[in-house]
Amino acid sequence: MAWRLLAVLLVLTGTAWSAPIVIKCHDGSSSAIVRWSERVATRVGVCDLDHQLDGRCQFRVSLGATGQNVPRVFQVTLRSGRRRRVRYVDTTAVLRCLAGPEPSPPPVEPPPGAVTYTCRDAVLVESSTDPVCDVDQACNDSCTFGFHCPPCCGCLAPCFLSEPVYRIPVEVGERYVLPACERDGRPALVLECEARPTGLVCPTTTTTTLPVGRCVTDADCANFPPECQHCEFGGCEGFPTINPGGSISTVVCPIPR
Repeated sequence: MAWRLLAVLLVLTGTAWSAPIVIKCHDGSSSAIVRWSERVATRVGVCDLDHQLDGRCQFRVSLGATGQNVPRVFQVTLRSGRRRRVRYVDTTAVLRCLAGPEPSPPPVEPPPGAVTYTCRDAVLVESSTDPVCDVDQACNDSCTFGFHCPPCCGCLAPCFLSEPVYRIPVEVGERYVLPACERDGRPALVLECEARPTGLVCPTTTTTTLPVGRCVTDADCANFPPECQHCEFGGCEGFPTINPGGSISTVVCPIPR
């Protein structure tokens, strides 16, 4: 089939800063914390590429620059406790490697007016509106909340009416808080996961076939074009480029048919 690549800009609120972009990775963690300032931060899957607690962080960072159409990719390996400054034209980034494993974030209290959605492990609850749970229907002590539209506030990524392609996993007994989004008119959402019902028959197979377009590693995206063979938070897409001014650009790839 003919592939159409849609360049999507995920814009985070804010303006350009002269301070360097800080990309912080914990040894063994698959995603890095990217911060443009004290007010703007997000996570991107650019570390640790080997996913091993070995005292090192393997970065693969794509940086954009003002007036440049082609980003530059930096592949850097740092030992825990080290940092390195990299520069591409007017963009400067500081790569930091911290000892792993990454500590769990402190519990977040939901703001007033938040809407709570409760899921049960391995129980699929059909819904015409977001979120849908548990979309993986696996007995894995977690609930996967699916969204037809991107759950990030103000993202320009497309919605998929046919299936909830954007997924947020939540461990049993835990909860995840999505902040309110004034731009989309969405209240804060609290995603809670409960244990599966007593007596529920779990699948007997030990392997699970992922839906097309879903992934755990880059290898799961091998049937996509080369520019889309990157696994970013459970979905096959283009490798993200970190830009100055508080934005990340990527390529959204259609599902092969």
